[in-house]
Amino acid sequence: MNPTMKAFRIIQLVLFMGLPVLSEAQDPEFTQTMGTPSYFNPAFCGIQQNLRVGLQYRDQWPNAPGSIISIAASADMGIPSINSGVGLMYMNDQAADADLTTNTINAYYAYEVKLGPRSYLRFGINPSIFQRSVNSGQLVYGNQINPQTGVIQGSNGGTVSTAFIPNMSAGALFYNNNFYAGLAAYNIFEPNESLVNGYATLPRKFVVQAGYYLSLGQIMFNPYVLAMDQGTFRQVLPGVNATLGLFTLGASFRQTDPNADAVNFLIGFAKGIFKVCYSYDLTVSDARAAATGSHELSLVVQLNKPCDTSDKPMIGHLRNSY
Repeated sequence: MNPTMKAFRIIQLVLFMGLPVLSEAQDPEFTQTMGTPSYFNPAFCGIQQNLRVGLQYRDQWPNAPGSIISIAASADMGIPSINSGVGLMYMNDQAADADLTTNTINAYYAYEVKLGPRSYLRFGINPSIFQRSVNSGQLVYGNQINPQTGVIQGSNGGTVSTAFIPNMSAGALFYNNNFYAGLAAYNIFEPNESLVNGYATLPRKFVVQAGYYLSLGQIMFNPYVLAMDQGTFRQVLPGVNATLGLFTLGASFRQTDPNADAVNFLIGFAKGIFKVCYSYDLTVSDARAAATGSHELSLVVQLNKPCDTSDKPMIGHLRNSY
């Protein structure tokens, strides 16, 4: 086992052994913030009015031992007659070569209030339930590594799972023709996610985001920013996308306190009811030698036209956003 792989396995061991009593695990992250917008703020649920189905896949640090794979499958739709939106999402998150797995089922409801001729305020809630399990048989303990050769000897443990754990999140979103800004709070009651008889708090997460749509000639520019705070974890993601015709190109920068994390690039294509996007995160932190980058792919199918978007340009913008 080379030094880099050994270091990653030691990190995994520390995380897993600390999980039952010291856990401050962060929720999965995505670069394409509009691939599953309700994930970052429940108030986005149904905002596009049409029936919308999305699938998002992220492979974080695939070349490093213990990569992180996140999958989100979602569906939401608006109910204009009662100024509401409803949705569902299933998320699977696998860390450390699937040694740590989390499955989450989310439900969403949002309600919209008209503030003025061109301004709206939405409120959303997100009750959910999740289960977390760890395969300790795949962990490498210190007494299994031959200090002379680095060879792993023997194995330990089995699979330990939590019960299904309820959770609750909520958010608010203001928008007008070209601007949106939102605030969301996740893990409101900080549920106990301990894998053994102990207490491991899933910390509250706060998300603040804003974006603007500016048309210059035939090009639509979308500068945006998203900031997250969860336990001791803080992250800021500013970026800008540019859309011309069927294609969108974008770039963003992820700053994870206190260090720079990654420079991100995306390309999107939209045609008819389909919208596809690929993004690549280029690691720029000190971990780049082992964690070279991350891949993310999303597919969105917008199954029918909005009921009426003539007086809501923001809906058209969001339908084309990544």
